[in-house]
Amino acid sequence: MILRIIQALILGFGTVQGAFLTKHFIRERERGLQPKTIGIYWVMGFIFNFFDYLGIGSFAPSLACYRLTGTVSDEEIPGTLVTGAVIPVAVEALVSLSIIEVEITTLFTMYACAVLGAVLGGKQAVKLKVNTLRKFMGCALLIAATLMLASKFQLMPLGGTAIGLHGIRLVIGGAGAAVLAALLTVGIGNYAPTMVLVYMLGMNPAVSFPIMMGIGCLSIAGGSFPYFESGRYNKQAALGFALAGIPGVVIAAFIVKALPLNALQWLVIIVCIYTGISMLVQAFGEGRKHESET
Repeated sequence: MILRIIQALILGFGTVQGAFLTKHFIRERERGLQPKTIGIYWVMGFIFNFFDYLGIGSFAPSLACYRLTGTVSDEEIPGTLVTGAVIPVAVEALVSLSIIEVEITTLFTMYACAVLGAVLGGKQAVKLKVNTLRKFMGCALLIAATLMLASKFQLMPLGGTAIGLHGIRLVIGGAGAAVLAALLTVGIGNYAPTMVLVYMLGMNPAVSFPIMMGIGCLSIAGGSFPYFESGRYNKQAALGFALAGIPGVVIAAFIVKALPLNALQWLVIIVCIYTGISMLVQAFGEGRKHESET
């Protein structure tokens, strides 16, 4: 029953988002675009959402691609990323919840704590320096990846096959979800850190997918409406990203479902290394940019 309520809530967010996205596209879409430009929007949506389901994340590569191709202006990139991502992330959450089993107590606890963390913790997180957070998280992910590699070579026991948390581990899981959701409100992605959290608590890595995607959807769902109100996003790019992302997500989901435990563990390690390095590169890059401007 609780699972159905969660799924209905996520579906509701996705449906409302889709209605706003479609309405604004019909009324205010950019006209006279080259077919090549529209094609870039749709190809990006498929490819980046495919890898988003694998835990790589879609924001960083999308931002880089928009800037590299010059298909979305810098001032419209944040709104385009957010408004275009909600539907694919909602699909990710719905699909993963339907094909990957998670104990409902664990799922509900981590989702509830994430929403609380996004609402309450987000107010505190925005006061922190984002670059400092990126450096901290980047280093933490690389350390976690090192520990997970050690476990793969049987140097220390980590990971497991559980599909739920109990006792103190459930408390730690809920607290971790709250912190990660708060950080998500300032642009620190939750996918790789959630994979680490699940792995370190002895759960099956596959369980991280419905957890991290549900947290992502519930945390960013409200973030698109200020952009709808202001109109500061690219309508063609956002809709193309959202619609092309749906088949990308579905294909990736069934690939993940078919992966054996060993392959999933390696996927988590690769995602952590990639995300950790990406965060550090972004943090130090922004730091140098700030120094050059002052």
